[in-house]
Amino acid sequence: MLPVGNRPFMEHVISALAANGIRDLYIVVGYQKERVMDYFEDGLDFGVKITYLEQNELLGTAHALRKAESYVNEEFLVVNGDNLIDARAVKELISAIGENVILAALRRHSGDYGVLMVEQERVKAIIEKPGRPCSGILNTGAYKFSPAIFEDLRHTPISERGSYELTETLSQMIAEGKEIVPQICKGIWSDAIFAWDLLNANNLALGMKDTTIKGEVEEGVRIKGPVEVGEGSIIRSGSYLVGPVCIGEDCDIGPCATILPSTSIGDSARIGSHSEIRNSIIMNDTRIGSGTIISDSVIGASCTLGDQLVIETGTCVVEVEEAFLRAEFGAIFADDVTAGSRVLVSPGTVVGTGARIGSGASIRGWIERESRVIS
Repeated sequence: MLPVGNRPFMEHVISALAANGIRDLYIVVGYQKERVMDYFEDGLDFGVKITYLEQNELLGTAHALRKAESYVNEEFLVVNGDNLIDARAVKELISAIGENVILAALRRHSGDYGVLMVEQERVKAIIEKPGRPCSGILNTGAYKFSPAIFEDLRHTPISERGSYELTETLSQMIAEGKEIVPQICKGIWSDAIFAWDLLNANNLALGMKDTTIKGEVEEGVRIKGPVEVGEGSIIRSGSYLVGPVCIGEDCDIGPCATILPSTSIGDSARIGSHSEIRNSIIMNDTRIGSGTIISDSVIGASCTLGDQLVIETGTCVVEVEEAFLRAEFGAIFADDVTAGSRVLVSPGTVVGTGARIGSGASIRGWIERESRVIS
């Protein structure tokens, strides 16, 4: 449900399916299911019909897929709700020849994806998350199956984590000599393992959107490239917007604000005068003061950032689960963060929910949720 291009990941997925004539969707929900169900409801507003299937215990992807067994009697697709995928990629998967097809991507990555070993256009092995940087054929987690897959799912071995994973099912099928075909994706596919990965997904999502200006653009505003402005929003005089940019509904931008490419601004956001935002995601109901500079950053919902705050960007080392990862971004602010004026934020800073940063402070690294930082 995280927004990229001002729409949740899953909405992009549903749009890609609907564009290919797929109307009957079965969505397996569990953790925070209400957020998904309240947003998409029965799916009619999105051109599909949704049936929700509840996975009460999070026992893995194979276990989740088995929830759909009694509803499926023909060839079907399996896609993840938290991966970005476009209509072209879905079409490639539909048109692939074979009963068991994996949508694959040629990608250099950090070792956090399953890698397919392919010989003579058949998958010979799936190596789960090798844990080191490498180039390879990635498993995107999108599949085409026949109903026969459910028999294999019933014999899925339990993983080391105590769950039943679809990749374990596929590995067992390979060991039994069953054919699994890779379909190399030429369309758009993107995942977001880490929060800063949202920036790349946001850039791709903006390229998938139709751009229209429904709000008010005052005289003296300069707009270049594809820019979307939602209903009820106002872009005040002297502002400069360079697309791709997406601005939601009921926003107030400027005057003399600069919004540069690959930026999404959610509904009811306020951007003060002479502020500059580039390659960033600003979520709903966030307030940004005057003279503030934000680059390569994700700012959560309902944040309040003071005047002349600066988020620097660059290469940084981030600690994640006792590992150190090299990345390049400005900052990640969770929801409900408040920062005063003249705050300086170093590259790679991550600020937890509800943190309060005093005026004049300089911050870097991890700021825990509900923390108080005083200059």
